[in-house]
Amino acid sequence: MTTLLAHITIKPGSEDEFERIMTFMVDSTLSVEDGVVRYEYFKGQKPNFYYCLLSFRDKWAFYDHQNSDHHEGIDFSAVIESISLEYLDPVEGANPLTKTIDAPLEPHHSDAMVEAEKRYPLTIADWWLPRR
Repeated sequence: MTTLLAHITIKPGSEDEFERIMTFMVDSTLSVEDGVVRYEYFKGQKPNFYYCLLSFRDKWAFYDHQNSDHHEGIDFSAVIESISLEYLDPVEGANPLTKTIDAPLEPHHSDAMVEAEKRYPLTIADWWLPRR
């Protein structure tokens, strides 16, 4: 499994457009992608700040999502000022999700998967290892 928390700062005045785009993204993702487990957006306490909680069957399903037509067809730069992705690992017994796994590239993976792995490298925090 691969779980992430996106930290998103949007451009001032873009709230309505951002939320419209994200509603479209969630609808499109959930109706087309079979590897998505969770895909949810939240408003943060700070103005113009949002979170997205994403969980996928594996990192390849996340990369498929990033490479999807509905994802690639949006000009996110029109509304997003900055975004950072934080990989998460569930607390065992306190979360129904499973561990985030960094599966290796294999010869059958497409060039798009190779490029996605470069753009969105999955990071397993060292301090998680003894807690797994």
